[in-house]
Amino acid sequence: MMRQFTAFGAALMYFLLFFFCLSANAMERPNPIRVGYVESEEYSAFARNLSGIALGLREIGLISGFHPDMDESNARTVWSALSASSGGNFLFAPDMFFSMKGMDEAEYSQFTNHKDVDLLIVMGTAAGVYMTGHETQNDYMVFAAANPVLSGIVKSETERFKPNSYAYIDPSRYRRQLDTAFRVFEIKKLGVVYEDNTFAYAYSGVAQAKQSAAGHGFALTEKHVAEALDDSDKGRYYREMKAAYGELIADGIDGLYITTATTEDYMLPWLLADITAAGVATISQVGESQVENGVMLSVTLEDVIDQGRFAAYRLREYKDGKPIDALGQVFEIVPKIFLNYDACQMAGIHPPFKTLLSMDGIIRARGGAKP
Repeated sequence: MMRQFTAFGAALMYFLLFFFCLSANAMERPNPIRVGYVESEEYSAFARNLSGIALGLREIGLISGFHPDMDESNARTVWSALSASSGGNFLFAPDMFFSMKGMDEAEYSQFTNHKDVDLLIVMGTAAGVYMTGHETQNDYMVFAAANPVLSGIVKSETERFKPNSYAYIDPSRYRRQLDTAFRVFEIKKLGVVYEDNTFAYAYSGVAQAKQSAAGHGFALTEKHVAEALDDSDKGRYYREMKAAYGELIADGIDGLYITTATTEDYMLPWLLADITAAGVATISQVGESQVENGVMLSVTLEDVIDQGRFAAYRLREYKDGKPIDALGQVFEIVPKIFLNYDACQMAGIHPPFKTLLSMDGIIRARGGAKP
């Protein structure tokens, strides 16, 4: 009996000690938590990610009065709606929305180390890198960054450079695309065009493309084209992209990975005319909209609904006092695969029936060439 009591007492003491440690590690948060927003640039994916997070917060009862439009492409519009929502836990400051691309660097002090916010939601690689280098007072959570570890936003999937930082990580998002493309098209030589800088290298998924190439034994050929600076620079950009594609055809590629860039969907039929005529398989990093405009295959990088739920649960943990550098960062979506059957046929590529059965969506759209 004494032995049983001793064992029970030891278990009780262990439980109380564990509970005390949890309580001691919990941080007291202001109520409401004042939230600001910073994005690298205006980009529709950032708006959809923000809408997904807001929807997740509404689902678990942390905000109310917000009715998301998942097709909204402007994050400022989403933020305005969020600022008007009600909820006792989070206050989305209407005057704390910043898009870095339209600002001079001297103006970045408007959102770094700001005394009127407690937490910053950050969208994009460039914004995440800047916050890691400059934000010291407030907590910040980075979403929609291509590769937060490679970019230096966080040290690893579990480690941070700074105790006030967080970054959502999907560790194999680009590799999934290229592994699938290899299985569908049996690629031997893959071409990729991207701007020659560290940020573009990260958000173009080149590091994971190299991993996929090494794993499957196909070659990777790279070309560089500077992104369009503004609308007046788009003519130069498209001419150089078309020329780079021509060089890749001459190099003997049989696959082209079309990465995130300033390419507009309606220009794809014109850009890809020679690529398709040469029988080269095309893979979109961006998603279904490019497949609808003549790219042959895409595997989704994002599911903003599920990612938003994941983010909302992390925000609830944060609200309840869990340190931001203790929040889980890793979440992998269940991807969807889309194939443009007509584009494949035009290139003389005929996926077998069992491959077609594995697609989540088959699109019949040839697209008209754009001069």
